[in-house]
Amino acid sequence: MRTLAAEKIRVRIFNRDYDIDPGGLTPLEASQLAAYVDQKMHEISTHLHIVDTQKVAVLAALNIAFELSQEKGAAEKALSEDNTKKIEDILASLEKALK
Repeated sequence: MRTLAAEKIRVRIFNRDYDIDPGGLTPLEASQLAAYVDQKMHEISTHLHIVDTQKVAVLAALNIAFELSQEKGAAEKALSEDNTKKIEDILASLEKALK
């Protein structure tokens, strides 16, 4: 049986250490995600000259959510276009077979 301490990893985000449970992620994946959050927080703090950690965290979360939304939309559009092409190909094959 794994101990609780063995399930957690330590990450550093915006100059603070956090012990987190990586869930289904590998420690490397969890560390990379934490590094991405840290990067976003530092970018926002630097560019907007914000020192309030909570405000920076909320803005970083919104920024990351926006990026995720854009990626999801792009993936759905690509899937939709792929499905449309397949449907057109099937219809063309059916029309050919019916002639």
